[in-house]
Amino acid sequence: MIMEDDGGKMAPVSPSLHTTALISYSRDALISLNLHSTHLKPSVTPDPRWPTEILKENKRCSSRKRPRGKRAGVRNRLRARAHRATLPSILLANVQSLDNKLDDLRARIKFQRDIRDCNLLCFTESWLNPVVPNHAIQLAESLSVHCMDRTADSGKSRGDGVCVMVNNSWCNNANVVTLTRSCSPNLELLALKLRPFYLPRELISVIINTVYIPPQANMDTALCELHEALTQFQTQHRDAALIVVGDFNSANLKRAVPNLYQHVTFPTRGNRTLDNYYTPYKDS
Repeated sequence: MIMEDDGGKMAPVSPSLHTTALISYSRDALISLNLHSTHLKPSVTPDPRWPTEILKENKRCSSRKRPRGKRAGVRNRLRARAHRATLPSILLANVQSLDNKLDDLRARIKFQRDIRDCNLLCFTESWLNPVVPNHAIQLAESLSVHCMDRTADSGKSRGDGVCVMVNNSWCNNANVVTLTRSCSPNLELLALKLRPFYLPRELISVIINTVYIPPQANMDTALCELHEALTQFQTQHRDAALIVVGDFNSANLKRAVPNLYQHVTFPTRGNRTLDNYYTPYKDS
């Protein structure tokens, strides 16, 4: 049996019946052993003639381990739940002719993850007419197209029109129902009811209203028509999340529907906020 003396050295001693351990070490002795034990860890240099499996395993073990955990921040959490968020992520744009923006939008969907993972793409001033088929403006196979093209009721031969594209990873096209398509000189409205794959327990569907109010329209008449449509949706679909997006120009929807909150807090054109996003949820 080996014991440590007062000088910190190891010395053999005779066995005793009162000994509770065969060997005991002090802290300093353990540190000393560790410092002098590097020769017990031979370094093996990989031989190129070794099998490929062994070389890969040796490289994996010697490489630096990836740190555990995830990046913090609201944006990163939303990216991780791209198609399982409480409310859908929406891209809203006034494209002023969707036809000549197709290449740019397709490139952005392909190379920009935030746009590719958007649940809804809402475009105003698509400048389309019923002659243009939906498949001609499809940006990706993962998107289903829903348009409200310019009609004779708008009193215009050029401009206007709204379009909504739904990400099929968020909501199957079979679960998309068109509630209304309205086109008048004062208001253009496309309302869709969607039942996505994931929703909070309190909600059973999402109603997305894409609006375009022309700058020369009668704003009071446009807001009155929009208020009537939204009130009808809120009455008939009490458990649905009501979302209103679009180009309102100088119209203020808060005057007509006070229980909605506007979430765009920065100028969208020049120093004015013309493109707005309204929901009944204050902090959404």
